[in-house]
Amino acid sequence: MKRLAWALLLFSGCSEAKPELHVFNWADYFGPETVKAFEQEAGCRVVLDYFESAEKLRAKLENGRSGFDVVFPSDEVMRTFIAKGLVDKIDLAKLPNFKNIAAKFKGLDYDPKNEYSVPYMWGTTGIAYNKTKVSPAPDSWASLWDPKWAGHVTILDDPREAFAGALWVEGGSPFAPSAEAIEKAKQKLISAKVLACDGQPKRRLIQGEAWISQCYSGDALQAADAKERAGDIGYVIPKEGGTIWVDNVCIPKAAPNRELAHRFIDYLLRADVSAAIANSVAYANPNEAAQKLIKKEVLEDRTANPSEEELKRCGLLKELAPETKKKLDEAWAQVKGR
Repeated sequence: MKRLAWALLLFSGCSEAKPELHVFNWADYFGPETVKAFEQEAGCRVVLDYFESAEKLRAKLENGRSGFDVVFPSDEVMRTFIAKGLVDKIDLAKLPNFKNIAAKFKGLDYDPKNEYSVPYMWGTTGIAYNKTKVSPAPDSWASLWDPKWAGHVTILDDPREAFAGALWVEGGSPFAPSAEAIEKAKQKLISAKVLACDGQPKRRLIQGEAWISQCYSGDALQAADAKERAGDIGYVIPKEGGTIWVDNVCIPKAAPNRELAHRFIDYLLRADVSAAIANSVAYANPNEAAQKLIKKEVLEDRTANPSEEELKRCGLLKELAPETKKKLDEAWAQVKGR
């Protein structure tokens, strides 16, 4: 009888199913072995999905039960995510590797006690350009509107970043834009002769379609490292300034598997894991313990790790007042609908 029961169990294919961890992240934001190694270590299956902008992540989470266990929001949306209850509190007692995060990246103003977020990677937003097409190197956001590059320009598919560039050109501030400045920036963006609004212009830069792009520093580095480009992609922080961003790891509201989510976040905080990710994606890393394991060329690359002088021209985009955000969102809709 026991033999029959065992045979039936084998025949039916019944076995204890592996737990699943559902992760919503930017594309190309793990190392090649990051997920596979965790699956083997934790005996689980990681299900990956990707978003292209903070607004798309926001929309998914605002729908209620997103089904995700771990998400990667940027700093400028964290206040709203916390205020609206879109992310749950993290139990730092379950993250012993949180100690690896450098002090200057702990307690940032959008989450002063790190109750809801853990810093993942950071960088700047500036201009990436094809050195064989654009010479001399651009030094101003106005370069995106230079008629010489018409049809070969990309602007980030992100309202805050796109408007930041246009606001600087028009003499406004992306950190505290007035209604009048937003209107001027809107008209500037509408006038741009762009190839596309692209949240990840790396591919177009690599393929040679884009010659000059508003770009995240990490994407610029990855484009420059592509074998098709032979290092001919440059990156600058314009003279007017650039934005600093910090991507975070969070647990969304009603996450199906909070325990596994904590285990995954702590795994990402391990020095060896974090360094391997930084070596692969070439973004600046807030993990202090990982620094000694990060390749010298990444640490010394000014695209990934700008000088203190360059960083003086940069700042974090903070959440806008509701009425200002509404104005900017309406303006962005008009830009996209042109």
